[in-house]
Amino acid sequence: MQARLIAYPPDTAAVSRWLQPDRGLRIGRDPGCDLVIAHPSVSRTHAELYHRDGRWWLRDLGSKNGSFVDGIAVADHPLPAQCWLRLGDSYCDFGELDDRQAEALRDRQHDRRALSQAMALRVSQQSDPDALPAHVLRGVIELSGCTRGFMLLADSAGELVVGAGLQLDGDALDQRVFPGSVGAVERVLASGQPLVINNIGSDAWLSARASVIAGGLTTLVCLPLFDGSRVFGAVYADRSGPGEPITDFDLELLGAFAESATLYLLTRRAMRSIDDAPRWQAVVGDRKSATPLDTST
Repeated sequence: MQARLIAYPPDTAAVSRWLQPDRGLRIGRDPGCDLVIAHPSVSRTHAELYHRDGRWWLRDLGSKNGSFVDGIAVADHPLPAQCWLRLGDSYCDFGELDDRQAEALRDRQHDRRALSQAMALRVSQQSDPDALPAHVLRGVIELSGCTRGFMLLADSAGELVVGAGLQLDGDALDQRVFPGSVGAVERVLASGQPLVINNIGSDAWLSARASVIAGGLTTLVCLPLFDGSRVFGAVYADRSGPGEPITDFDLELLGAFAESATLYLLTRRAMRSIDDAPRWQAVVGDRKSATPLDTST
């Protein structure tokens, strides 16, 4: 029987892998593993999944921090049809699938790729520059499964402002205050790398921030925007309720969409109209004064 494993490395997209009975899956930090989890608690070759006697098994490969099935430490153990694995401090969702379920999931991936391509084409054909931000944000929201999104752009002085905001129902959001995670945006701007948090409550650096607490945020994604090698802004989306994890496949689609749509939009239009928007420091300051919880976001 086919199975799927979804790993949740910290600060990045979930990683989904299909499992076939005739081929095992080796997991660890080593780049040669079938599933690489780049976390210090995970050993270079940590564990492997394999199929035997009609069941899937998890075998620990002498890891330093152990392998667990539904919270129980194991050395070589058969897996239930649905369970949680813990490898070091990294969690994985294991589930067996019949052919119909597997086909439905693959069809969903195909549909999402087609949706991404259609949205990118729609943006590139948009003749009204004032409508472009909403089209880009709607695409990011739908592809990420989030409920609201924002564009954060740099003005000529290098300060960041809210260029546009949109929520799932299509209504524009107040651009005077950014209610999302400033810490997440600052991290992306500094590193130039996308950030995905699928379970904000498990990330100590983020979960205690006032913006996260006030918004009840559970999931977020933030993508850097580049002008050549210079990061000049970010696209941010989040949600406060349950939903599907943002996977590496979703991040691939979001990255392609941001590249084809957002760069087209921002480099040609946003810089000319951004001078009248509130400065980033004003946005942060307004949000700080609006909530007594916020001491450092």
